[in-house]
Amino acid sequence: MSDIWFKKLQADILSPSLDTGCGTSVGLSNGTLRYEECNGRLKIVRTEKAEPVPQASYDASPARFCDYPALSQAVFGKLPANWLCGVVEKSFVGHAADEHIRHSGASGGVITAMLLHLLETKRITGAVCLRVGKEKPWKASPVIARTKEEILACAGSVYSATPTNLILAELEKETGPLAYIGLPDQVAAIRKLQQMNHPSVRAIKYIFGPYTGTQMSFEAIRSFLRSHGIASEEEIVDLQYRAGEWPGHLQITLKDGRVLRAEKFHYNYLIPFFITDTSLQIPDFCNELTDISVGDAWSPKYEARRGGYSVILARSKQGEELLEEMRSQRLVTLEDIALDEALDMHGHMLDFKKRGSFIRNSWKSVQPDYGYRPAHIPASRIIVEWFLRCIFGVCRTHAARWTVEHLPLTIVGPAFNVLRKTWKAASKPTKRKGLRAMEFLIKS
Repeated sequence: MSDIWFKKLQADILSPSLDTGCGTSVGLSNGTLRYEECNGRLKIVRTEKAEPVPQASYDASPARFCDYPALSQAVFGKLPANWLCGVVEKSFVGHAADEHIRHSGASGGVITAMLLHLLETKRITGAVCLRVGKEKPWKASPVIARTKEEILACAGSVYSATPTNLILAELEKETGPLAYIGLPDQVAAIRKLQQMNHPSVRAIKYIFGPYTGTQMSFEAIRSFLRSHGIASEEEIVDLQYRAGEWPGHLQITLKDGRVLRAEKFHYNYLIPFFITDTSLQIPDFCNELTDISVGDAWSPKYEARRGGYSVILARSKQGEELLEEMRSQRLVTLEDIALDEALDMHGHMLDFKKRGSFIRNSWKSVQPDYGYRPAHIPASRIIVEWFLRCIFGVCRTHAARWTVEHLPLTIVGPAFNVLRKTWKAASKPTKRKGLRAMEFLIKS
């Protein structure tokens, strides 16, 4: 029997190294595909199962073809007024009213609060989330959280690439309704499947997700452990990516009782060494195809207040109505803000995605097609991207990784933070210039 869809998957996505690791192709493959870890990265390989790879494994992948304008029309009935962030009905800054829920989340606990409210009002029977420690203490796995306790156990962000859509194989059996939490590429795959009327997504009613800028492979955690003289992740008994008060810190508890910690902005020193190709490829930062997307409210005003604040974009009518209902019931604290203010909180990352990703993808032998592209990118911005490419290229070498593992975190963490701030300040004029006025061309 011809394995035509695996051949197309191999030619269009796997050989050009475009797969985003979202789990979609494997989750829909009926056991004909699996992931194999290679140098800290997930690679799709063919299993020995005799039947051919299903067409859906190819069609639903967001890696090569992901027509954002068409998906926007299908989901929201219109195109975005602003292509930097996608369709937005209303923008807020806020947090969960319950302080326990607020502090259990990565920033303001808003997604957790929404899931609990939907569950308690019986509008969902469960939520597709990531949970760290279900199988192994250090490993995140997709689950269907069906109780308050299970949803709370999934609270907080996971900063290592995890293929959430592996769970698609289970979802065909679900009657729902379900909520779904995913990253931009994972959400795009769900929306493609909804367009296809695929049975794996028929139970999904609500889709939420975090802003997603850069992400690291799990090899970053292994590197962090090695820098503390720990040879294997098998020594971990508990892993929290953003423990404590916002903005939080990486916290790893070991079998011998030791607790390793690193402030969020200090642990980020590992980003240039272990950033995923997906982070560099995908142009969607604000999770544009969700009903509601949530990010950290990076603004001096909210950072000074501490406690944890989220910027929240309601995209669909059902998303906006849910937030307004929860505000009226005092389940969330929301402050209406202008969209421009919301965008100001993440200008650097918006540029990294909306200009940077298109520059980076133009260097590929096979380029992803997102259905739109910037009308013009200035030469000065392309030069900045070449500089970043050199930095990432050097940092990904074995010698650079070995070197950073042998430097004390007390030095490398603060040093990276200073370099990060210096770079952002130095590149800001180039990276922000013309960003808000950018025009995009939609593929006809």
